[in-house]
Amino acid sequence: MTSSTFQDTVAQFVLSKEQVEKIINGLNDELVEGLTTTDPKNITQQPSFITRLPTGKETGLYLAIDMGGTNLRTAAVHLLGDGQVGVTMEKHEITHELKTGTGEAMFDWIADCTAQLLKSVALDMGNAELQMGVTFSFAIQQTAINRGKVLAMGKGFDLSDVMGKDLKDLLEGGFTRKNLPVTVSAIINDTVGTLVSHAYVSPSTKIGVILATGTNAAYIERASEVSKYNGPACDQMILNTEWDAMGKAEYLPQTKYDKEIDAVSLVPGFQEFEKMVSGLYMGELVRLALVDLIEQNAIFESLGGKVPESLKPRLAFKTLFMSTIESDNNTDHTAVDKVFKTSFGIEGLTSQDRARVFELIHTIGQRSATMTAAACAALLYKANGTSVKLDDANEITTIGIDGSVFEKYPHFSHSMMDALTEIFGKDRASRIRLELARDGGCIGAALVAMVSHSGGAV
Repeated sequence: MTSSTFQDTVAQFVLSKEQVEKIINGLNDELVEGLTTTDPKNITQQPSFITRLPTGKETGLYLAIDMGGTNLRTAAVHLLGDGQVGVTMEKHEITHELKTGTGEAMFDWIADCTAQLLKSVALDMGNAELQMGVTFSFAIQQTAINRGKVLAMGKGFDLSDVMGKDLKDLLEGGFTRKNLPVTVSAIINDTVGTLVSHAYVSPSTKIGVILATGTNAAYIERASEVSKYNGPACDQMILNTEWDAMGKAEYLPQTKYDKEIDAVSLVPGFQEFEKMVSGLYMGELVRLALVDLIEQNAIFESLGGKVPESLKPRLAFKTLFMSTIESDNNTDHTAVDKVFKTSFGIEGLTSQDRARVFELIHTIGQRSATMTAAACAALLYKANGTSVKLDDANEITTIGIDGSVFEKYPHFSHSMMDALTEIFGKDRASRIRLELARDGGCIGAALVAMVSHSGGAV
């Protein structure tokens, strides 16, 4: 009985070919809906105002800042040509005093940090005007490549005299007050930055993906299809899909554990795709399944069906634990013992317990990789014939992927590639590359500043 209970639980996370096709079609429908809708509540398929990718041949020096909830990163990015970059980067903690002070104090501080960077790289600016790209991890209403009104900040920020003002004006006000000849050429989303930065390194890149605590993607679309764009005429544009906001229960193969995660989330029924694949939720899926199996005496039988207090808190089982266990090549899965003893005080596991924990974790990790591949497939199908040519025997299509899940989770890229081969067949899949992309925040922002400055944006 315990064996069949366990296998039934694991089987819920195994996707059939039909289920994968349903995910691809469902996401494709949402991509089209995001392009055509004028509903302001639909936040998907956002225009970036960037109309071309770099070639990898560009050279020059560009500045960047990446402002998040905790730190400000400043960078001087030297584009060296041949896809090579040299980066000098500094990180500064944003203090509580700055977060809750005046807007002027915040942007003066950002200018001071920029001046410190320029001093570090011993750059004699003379009268030259330096172009800067900005990655801003807060809500803005973007109206051009280098302009956007600050809508809301959150994350502990309560700045006076900032809401509703243009970010370019706020930043350049600080630079002017500090006598820095810096012009904000671009404001970007980090996913767009991932696509642009990896395209410089690998010019065959047509899609950028982030897969970490959350997930998102960017790709190139015909500008004529983007109803949210009302600017000057252009042929194509990079779109921020916000696919984290996609996913509907009608086509997603949700288990009862997925439904439980959604039900207790801040906004039930929202980001349902992300809740099934991203790093924030994978470990929680394992925990919920384990709690269920323990209560049914289908695993850890020595506990007598009683769930330890250490396993009861939400998000107690980290995705990092999954990675640690899957990284262990020992056939007896001794890493399972270490994780449960150290983090949960659970000892005396049998070899069967260890094997079952490993199988459960492996299957949930595999599902995440397969669903991410399905989402990439939806984008490849949508872009096919424009920026992507799936049936051109001479054309390679690269997907640049940034984020801890893709980078650090064992065999994730191989599992994604296996799924893409199943979806597209060996011939088409042989021309698709999955590559680790790094630092779309600063390098991507600097590159978009370069693209914008050279006429590649509107």
